[in-house]
Amino acid sequence: MHKPRHIKLSAEHTGAVRFLSGLHVNLEEDKPTSWVTLTRTGSFTDPRYGTFAITGAMLLAMVNNFNKGVFGQDVFIDVAHRPNDGAAAKVLKLTVEGERLRAFCEWTPFGVDAIKNKGYRYLSLEYHESWKDNEKGADHGCVMLGAGLCVRPVIKRLDPVQLSVSDEDGIAVLLHPSLQTTLLQELDTMHKDALAKLKAKLEAKKLAAPVIAALMEAAEKSVIHLSDASQAQTLLDSFEQSGIKLAEEIGDKVVTLSINAPAPAAAAPGLTQEAVIALMAEQNQLAATTAKQLAEKKAANVKLLADTIGAATGFDDVMKKSLTDTVSDLITADMTEENVRRLADLQIKNGNELVVARQLTALGYPGAVGNVHITVDSSNQVKSLQAQVDKRLGFEGMDDAQRYVNTGGQLQRANKELADKVLAQFDAIHGARLAAEHKQLAAGTGSVSDVSVPAIFERTVIREALYSIIGLQFVDVGTAGFSATLQLPYSYRDTSAAGRGNTRSYEAQGIRRSGIIQTFEETRPIPQKLSFRVSDELRLLAANGQLSDFDIVIENMRNATRIIAEDTEKLIFDEVLNSNDEYGAISVAAEALTGVNGTNAVFVLANFPVVRPRKVFDLKGAQQGATLNPIVVMYAGSAKSEFDGSGTQPAGTYYVLDYNLGEIRFVSEAGAPVLPANATAITVAYSKATNALRFDTDLGSLAAPAKWDDFLYRFGLRKDVIESQRYFSANYSLMSGTVRTMIEQASQFGANNKRNGTDLSADGNLGKIKDVPGFKSSAPGLMMGDQRLVIGQRANTRFRMLKPWAMEELENARDSGGNFTGQKEAYGTQFIALLTPALLKGATTSVALYSSSARVNRAS
Repeated sequence: MHKPRHIKLSAEHTGAVRFLSGLHVNLEEDKPTSWVTLTRTGSFTDPRYGTFAITGAMLLAMVNNFNKGVFGQDVFIDVAHRPNDGAAAKVLKLTVEGERLRAFCEWTPFGVDAIKNKGYRYLSLEYHESWKDNEKGADHGCVMLGAGLCVRPVIKRLDPVQLSVSDEDGIAVLLHPSLQTTLLQELDTMHKDALAKLKAKLEAKKLAAPVIAALMEAAEKSVIHLSDASQAQTLLDSFEQSGIKLAEEIGDKVVTLSINAPAPAAAAPGLTQEAVIALMAEQNQLAATTAKQLAEKKAANVKLLADTIGAATGFDDVMKKSLTDTVSDLITADMTEENVRRLADLQIKNGNELVVARQLTALGYPGAVGNVHITVDSSNQVKSLQAQVDKRLGFEGMDDAQRYVNTGGQLQRANKELADKVLAQFDAIHGARLAAEHKQLAAGTGSVSDVSVPAIFERTVIREALYSIIGLQFVDVGTAGFSATLQLPYSYRDTSAAGRGNTRSYEAQGIRRSGIIQTFEETRPIPQKLSFRVSDELRLLAANGQLSDFDIVIENMRNATRIIAEDTEKLIFDEVLNSNDEYGAISVAAEALTGVNGTNAVFVLANFPVVRPRKVFDLKGAQQGATLNPIVVMYAGSAKSEFDGSGTQPAGTYYVLDYNLGEIRFVSEAGAPVLPANATAITVAYSKATNALRFDTDLGSLAAPAKWDDFLYRFGLRKDVIESQRYFSANYSLMSGTVRTMIEQASQFGANNKRNGTDLSADGNLGKIKDVPGFKSSAPGLMMGDQRLVIGQRANTRFRMLKPWAMEELENARDSGGNFTGQKEAYGTQFIALLTPALLKGATTSVALYSSSARVNRAS
């Protein structure tokens, strides 16, 4: 049992530090905003906490995390670190200027009053050196949590860096050295002013000079212990009262006084002025020693930087000096050797890119800097290189009907647009390789390297794969930079705003707003990876021409093209269907299966289609967040997992679910059927899809043409749901070839019964239904199978290419024992993002085709 935890949902953070700055806050008249300095870099010590450092990297991290909104809320300045009293200002901007952290603030009347009328003259920064959010537990590094307006702190010990004010909340408060000096000066001034006023009052009572001197000496020794003005005034008031009594008793007579005036009980313990001066001298000496050590450490780091860059090959002395001088000012004493070496490695990388740029300039790319960006439209060299490979792969002169067979014999606009964007993305990454390959292959077709796959081959894989994907016509396509998470922006119609019939308003009446709302959703990269292996013998035979018209790499490229295209096609079509079923999904509590009699092996659920569970994974394959629309199958009191066909699941019983038809059966880990014993208790909890019309394909008393005429009528009703109820436009439908063939039996496709908007294309395939173009899904293993048809509006699902297809180098293959096999192997990777925003899932609807006579509990 866990120990009960006390959780406070407030702004308290273990590890937070407050840094008290001595720079005053100044507000111009009638201006609600101003720039203020929060802190600066430096190193500080405290007996309880050791060494504290504020580095330039920490300041930059605070600014970066502020700009990214890592803290999850606006950052405020309060008064005396009491946020519940209200905000004194809101931090609008955060920046680093030299060694200072500066904030642009918008002040509230509460804050203005505290500064102008209540004496709050200092700012105390509050930050966390390694802040973790309380949702995902991610470590974001140094994060600014806020700041507080402060008056002079209650100094308990006048150390150079002092934890002060109050330690009630457990947050360390660091005092800036310059502020500490200022406070000492203010304390001394306060003591002198108060003692001068006391002396004047005593002299006004006509006391003898020796009596006044004795009282003043005692008062000065007592007040030196106090740093609080109110306590000091209380003490001196008591001396004034003593003077009044003496004046009444002895007047201006000279007497000898023996005064015992210990420090008041309420006074805070402290150091004498002499001790403070000694400590200050000691600190000055320490500061000088520390400064010398820091200078020596910085010089050593600069030398390490220069030596590391100097050891790099391929650079002349001038470039080495330039690479060193460019970043030497960034070197600080507190940098570790590892940090310095990493900075040097970065400069070496930059230097290599400059060398490449110079070489590419000599190749005919003037003005190139870093990685050269080459596009097919602007580079005749790449065009020439691509033409050679197209000829080798058989694309040159190929008839469009053959090359673009998947997209109706024509290169579709959406496919061409995305391919151009992705190829530009690829060329920007691999420009140097493409330029080198052009020079190598300029005299002919050349030969394939034994250690790498030519970039132009990879480029061709990308182009042909994207050209052949039907699904790109139905989604919003584009490219994006590779990252662990991706924010996909989109807009949707605000149905609560003006619609049809809401545009009429008369004098003095409100005018309805036509609302379009912009927002975004987060998604994660989807990996696509393939590897291949060829034997050395086969590779050598092909290279020697003994296997005519056969190229090992070409064959693998063709295969990769087909597989990557099919996998991308499947991902798109499955996402369209899944998002369709998720719209309006309803959970079904544990439903007991019927017909468990020891004979039946297939069981039907009361509802169908069943919504597929959705899981999101990070790049390491770890699931992120909870499963959407989960399925729980209980078999004889034991929860069962879904059969995945991997052959790696432990021995046991697993379920197989036909999501379209709502039919479930059970198998072993090897996929062999498992027959539930008679009366076995089996329950299934799931979510049913409501965004689907169920159409029974049994003919009954109807002939096939009349049956499918009825289907066309139902199709029109689903189209009307999208257009009249959800404000989308139905401009495509997706189905398998089998479903398309069945629909074509409708009499309305015949010449005598043909209706406008419902016809066949020139080759006899389905053209339009109710003026909605129909398309055949072609990728194998699609979730829609022959039981589903989707109707919807295009470009609502988002498809982004994050990293285009690229192969790694060929490597020697080894067996499980680590021995060479005489083969070469390589793999390629591609990353995409695919998501249908939640508020756009209603842009599609669907039809589920089933046979009522076949959909029953049965033996097989």
